[in-house]
Amino acid sequence: MLTQVADNVYRKVVPLPNNPLREINAYIITGEKNLLIDTGFNRPECEEALKTAFSELGITNTDLFITHLHSDHCGLVPKFSTRSSKIFASETDGELINFEVGNLYWRILDDLFVKYGFPKAEFGRNTDIHPGRKYCHDARVDFKYVTEGDVLQYADLELEVILTPGHTPGHACLYDANKKILFCGDHILGTITPNICIELGVENPLKDYLDSLAKIEKLDVQLLLTSHGTPIDDMYARIKELQLHHQERLEEVLTVLGTQWKTSYMVARDMTWEIDCKDWEDFPQPQKWFATGEAISHLQYLFFTGKIKREEKNGIYYYRK
Repeated sequence: MLTQVADNVYRKVVPLPNNPLREINAYIITGEKNLLIDTGFNRPECEEALKTAFSELGITNTDLFITHLHSDHCGLVPKFSTRSSKIFASETDGELINFEVGNLYWRILDDLFVKYGFPKAEFGRNTDIHPGRKYCHDARVDFKYVTEGDVLQYADLELEVILTPGHTPGHACLYDANKKILFCGDHILGTITPNICIELGVENPLKDYLDSLAKIEKLDVQLLLTSHGTPIDDMYARIKELQLHHQERLEEVLTVLGTQWKTSYMVARDMTWEIDCKDWEDFPQPQKWFATGEAISHLQYLFFTGKIKREEKNGIYYYRK
């Protein structure tokens, strides 16, 4: 479905087959030059959906802006960029996107999760079945890196780059102050809470995320364009809900943790999750991965605020009150 959401701005709903997210909203700005914001996975269903949108709009060449490193946002960059395309991303996530090509990134990420308590996989490496790896882009990208305050001009939009680390280390939004439009990627979502997970080079992603929420809360936004789910009518109310959600999650983690040493995986096992499974053992392996990542981010936040202790035993982090 192609929907006009503002003057010269269109939303294309791109399917994400066999994925809990189900779909992603890609945005296309048309004019003298075009801009595609995020792409979908590197798989034929996503590619065909975007090609259909381009055909409907009568465009062939486009620049691209990638909000963050996850493969459902950048998987098709090599297929929708040309020699004349400018491909924008933050340097932090752009470097990680290119690091994802090949095996080394995924091996290091897998080892990082094991250090935080995720069990070693019996079938090889946990990232072997990670959807982000399965549908990753297949070539390095020649990015044009953007930083805080840079302005990109497309059609009659003046899009200021706002860096919002948290969901990923270099997540970035685009904001037009005159039209009060914010392209927010996965920073704010309506039907789900953005996954806040440990990543290479980051120790306290939840603090980064909450700081970024407070930063966006200061902007004057009337039209919020998110990457997943239904539109959000009141961004400020949703920010309050997300802040409250994480406060409640921190309290739950403290309760689950107790006074005995536990790994992040053990804490995740005993947390509450909105997933149609009878128990933790019934969770699909990728969902255990993401749940453990959430537990890690909250445990690390509590550790850095001095509310819990952390100790390394045999190369694995354990936590307790």
